[in-house]
Amino acid sequence: MKIGTRLSRSLLTTLVILFVPFSLYAAPSYKIALATWTGYPENVQGFKDGLAENGVNLDNVSFISAQPSSDKQVQEQMILSMSAREVDLVYSLTTPGTIIVKRTFPETTPIVFSIVTYPADSGLIDSFEYSGNNLVGTSNYIPLQHYIQLIDTLVPNTQSAAIFHRIGEPNSKIQASNLIRLLKRKNIAVHDIEVNNLQELKQQASLIAPSIDLFITTTDTLLQNGGEEVLITIADQSNIPILSSNKKGIQKGATFGPVADFYQLGKQSGSLAADILLNGKEPRHLQSSLQDQPTFLINRNSMERLGIDTEDLTSLRFQWY
Repeated sequence: MKIGTRLSRSLLTTLVILFVPFSLYAAPSYKIALATWTGYPENVQGFKDGLAENGVNLDNVSFISAQPSSDKQVQEQMILSMSAREVDLVYSLTTPGTIIVKRTFPETTPIVFSIVTYPADSGLIDSFEYSGNNLVGTSNYIPLQHYIQLIDTLVPNTQSAAIFHRIGEPNSKIQASNLIRLLKRKNIAVHDIEVNNLQELKQQASLIAPSIDLFITTTDTLLQNGGEEVLITIADQSNIPILSSNKKGIQKGATFGPVADFYQLGKQSGSLAADILLNGKEPRHLQSSLQDQPTFLINRNSMERLGIDTEDLTSLRFQWY
């Protein structure tokens, strides 16, 4: 009996030695919901790289995502489904999408956002310095003086402009309103074009093109998902330059613009998420941020086709595309 007891105790001791250290030192696992709506793969990759570079082992992360969609009803259904999964953190993109996430998830769930142009003005957070809630993230806002700088440098004879944005999208409405004020100070006649869909965008742009010197696009989900291409086609036919707010728009043929780097913004958001997951920080105790320096992106083919003088580009920090 004593031998058997000793063997049992010895076996128990061995099991404790083998398994206790594993339970104590095994890396924690996390569930992160990705509310990416219409995709933005470069931003999501930046987010994951930001997590990894700040100490989160991605092998221990379960990313929960849904089929990309720009339909608000579909988005709301997806978020309801995600909210039932008891995730550790939500990563949400765009202003309308993050509004849905904030409304649906409990206040105890950390939400990190990106590609939200006006997070404070749209009511998502109190301020960049202090969110006042469970949200924190990165904004793709570009100071509007950069738009005016490009107009003064590249198309200084502009007398009329049309600004395009989607009806009901808060960030692009704010951006358009602020740009209109600045342009009017320069005595540029501005047409504020609000549309619901791509078909309306095509109709409105075609009607106004003969009387316009410059098209201006906003950081808008409609413009980012097909709208820029619609305007590029019309602008090419009418020899109108496009001052774009979206990197992909310039890559596809818009003329120039000060743009945010979605990968870099995702990386900055990944760093915030790592601080929350690894160090237990609350979003309200972290600061939201902008990209350090916007990129002046110039489409070479568009500039040459329109005959825009490039000599003054030397005064700008720019990149050709």
